[in-house]
Amino acid sequence: MGKHIRRVEPPTRRQASLGIEILGIIGELLITAAIVIGLFAVWQLYWTTFKVDGPRQEQITAFEEKYSPSTKKVGERRTDEPPPIPPTTPGEIYGIIHVPSWDWSRTPLAEGIAQYTLDLGYAGHYDQTAQPGVLGNFSVAGHRRSHGNNFRWIDRLKQGDKVVVEVADTYYVYSVDNHEIYAASDETNIKVIAPVPGDLTFSQQPSEKWMTMTSCHPEWGNSERYIVHLKFESWTPKSTGMPEELVKAPYA
Repeated sequence: MGKHIRRVEPPTRRQASLGIEILGIIGELLITAAIVIGLFAVWQLYWTTFKVDGPRQEQITAFEEKYSPSTKKVGERRTDEPPPIPPTTPGEIYGIIHVPSWDWSRTPLAEGIAQYTLDLGYAGHYDQTAQPGVLGNFSVAGHRRSHGNNFRWIDRLKQGDKVVVEVADTYYVYSVDNHEIYAASDETNIKVIAPVPGDLTFSQQPSEKWMTMTSCHPEWGNSERYIVHLKFESWTPKSTGMPEELVKAPYA
C-alpha cells in the first residue's frame, strides 16, 4: 500500500483572527514603549533643565549681590599666592564658574559631587582636590545634557580659552591647556583629578596650579568622559575690581 498523503487544513477563521489580535497587541506595546521612551527623553533633556533654571539663576544673583566687586573696572592682576578659601560644607555654594566662550555662561560652584548637588544645576567640586588658586588640581564636575546643561559645550573649549572662578573675595583666571576622552568604564580615569593630572598613584607632589573640568561624552550620551585641563594664570582681588576677562560680560 502506498503512503497516505495527509491533507493540511488551512487555518480556521478563529486561528487567523487570534494571530491578528496578537500582532495588534505587540504593535500597541511597541508604540507605548516608544512613547514612554520619548517622554523620558523630553523629561531628561528639557524638563530637568527648565526646572532648575530659575532657582539656579536666583542663586547666582544672590551670590553676586552679596559678594560684588568694589568696581566693575579692570582690577589688579596678580600671580603671587592668593588668600585661602575658608572651609566649605557639602552642598554649599561658594562661588561661580564663568566661561566667556560659552556665551558668557555662569554656573554656581558647590562643594561636593553628590548627585543631588549636580542635579540642582551646580558644578560640583571634588572635595578631595585642591581649591582654586592652590597648588594641585582644582577639579569640578557638571552635567552635560540635563539638569541645567552646565557643561554642554565642554568639547568646544580650545587651547587658550579662559575660565574664571569667582569666590567671595577673589577671581581666579585659568587658561585651557588640553583635553582627554576616557571610557566611562575605564577605572583609571580617576587619575585626571590627581594633584598632578595623570598620576594614577596620587603620590606625586604638585608644582603647578591646575583646574580640571569633567562631564559626560558625547553630548547625547554618557559612555565616555570628556576632560579639560586648565592652567592657573592669575588672580584678582575683588577689592580692586574684576579680571579683564569679565569686564565686557553682559552681566558685569
